[in-house]
Amino acid sequence: MMMHNLPDAKPCNLWKEALIGVVLACICAALICPVCLAQSGDAKGSSPRSVDIIHLSGGDSGYPTPFMHYPRGPGIYKMNLIFDCLIERDDKGLIPWLAESWDISSDGKEYTFHLRDDVNWADGEPFTAEDVRFTIEYEKEHSPASAYDLSLVLDMKVIDEHTIKFILSQPMAPFLDEMASVRIIPQHIWEKVDDPNAFDAPEAVIGTGPYTLEEYNKEHGTYRFAAKEDFWGPTPRVKSIEFVPVSDATVAFQQSAIDFVGLSADLVDMFKSDPEVYIFQQPAVWGYELTFNMAKNPILKDKAVRQAFAYAIDREELVEKIGRGAGKPGSMGILPQDHIWYNPDLPEYEHNAEKAMKILEEDGWKDSDGNGVMDKDGQELSFDIILSSDQARIGELVKERLKEAGISVNIQAIESKSRDAKLGSGDFEIGINGYGGWGFDADYLRAKFCGESFGIEGAGHGRPLTGYQNDRVDELCLAQLGEIDEQKRKEIVYEIQEVLAEDVPSIPLYYTASYNAYRPAVYDGWMNMFDHHEMTHSKLSYLDRSELEN
Repeated sequence: MMMHNLPDAKPCNLWKEALIGVVLACICAALICPVCLAQSGDAKGSSPRSVDIIHLSGGDSGYPTPFMHYPRGPGIYKMNLIFDCLIERDDKGLIPWLAESWDISSDGKEYTFHLRDDVNWADGEPFTAEDVRFTIEYEKEHSPASAYDLSLVLDMKVIDEHTIKFILSQPMAPFLDEMASVRIIPQHIWEKVDDPNAFDAPEAVIGTGPYTLEEYNKEHGTYRFAAKEDFWGPTPRVKSIEFVPVSDATVAFQQSAIDFVGLSADLVDMFKSDPEVYIFQQPAVWGYELTFNMAKNPILKDKAVRQAFAYAIDREELVEKIGRGAGKPGSMGILPQDHIWYNPDLPEYEHNAEKAMKILEEDGWKDSDGNGVMDKDGQELSFDIILSSDQARIGELVKERLKEAGISVNIQAIESKSRDAKLGSGDFEIGINGYGGWGFDADYLRAKFCGESFGIEGAGHGRPLTGYQNDRVDELCLAQLGEIDEQKRKEIVYEIQEVLAEDVPSIPLYYTASYNAYRPAVYDGWMNMFDHHEMTHSKLSYLDRSELEN
């Protein structure tokens, strides 16, 4: 198959001027290795400059407000079509959006954003700095569905209608990255709303973004978004985006009922003979993780037990049998191989049941009953693992390999929302979950693994539900948070990965590298965000990015 590059999206000059030497949050800017298109033949027909409508696979993702969308990926990015941030993500890094530029003080504690003065809300009211201030203060009291971390913001000062200053308690390396996740809401509407989680009136979806919501059907999982004719930014190339229900996305794509589809590796061959279809492989920044709840079961506090899990589970097997070869085995340093700050010099924990058993035996575990399950002090290495029903095969393979190392597990396959609820409440011993975001700024290691009392109030997210605590991880995570020298911060993140790889607080099972397909003769504007794996999730995929060059 021939290889093709995706259409380029170059940052505007303001982006270059604003970030020279101070791209504190954009550590992942080179994360996405150039995404390649593998064409299954020579595409015929001309690619349209714009189209009237694009059809995508549907499914309910909640009402697309910052509070009522479902927190998993599709919900976030449907909402993102309506609501803008000060900063946006393109395929190279962070770019100016509602903020056309920003200044950063020499000590890294003050960020002054200069906002566009030509932006209106969808109801015609002007967008101002007061909307930004209001959004941050409102969401301190009412948490949005998609969380962000501005805990180090001490104060905000509205300088004028289009200028706002953020004052931090200490330098925060990923601050700009966090601001690229804050969807601004209109004060004149939301200041009257006491319960945003029940606010589903038409005015709840008034934003500054390129699209408005024309139709939403929760029961059928359908959405229709219409382009704004007076959008302040790049001209929408797609006039209408419809998410429609399909029973089989691959069949729907074959029949041209939808215009973009995800493919498992074993389905790629179906389209090799179709000269109209482009097939490409995404970077491996979506993954499955096995999480230990040490607060629920103290046996899991034993590092030797967690290391034995790492050696016993065959992650290469998961890539081959579950991912059909489209993926990469998990790294015990957590960051995936396609992350720009992945540390390649970590223990690999290659599948070795004998080594897993030896580690356990050296830790005092043995098969005293002769039933194949290791035990110590009257306790067996026996655990319950919860996962969603569609991950049952992953559970089966994990169970088989753990059994070979003397570890018994009971697999509990439940509906995904119930699984998520149990993971969120800590009602589990071991859980398996799949999610994206593994390519984001490396500060998410702090969010996942830091304790709550290690220096600066609010700086640690804490993991009380899983019971993990490591003072060195806390120390390093706090250090990288405040380190504004990019190379020094990278070195700290490398060391964090080393400590985590030794400690094994959780096990990334494997990162998926999925395939996608589209017909360029129908639409050719697809683009990845630099730290994300799904082109349909980028609002820039639907806009004329050539206008950003001006």
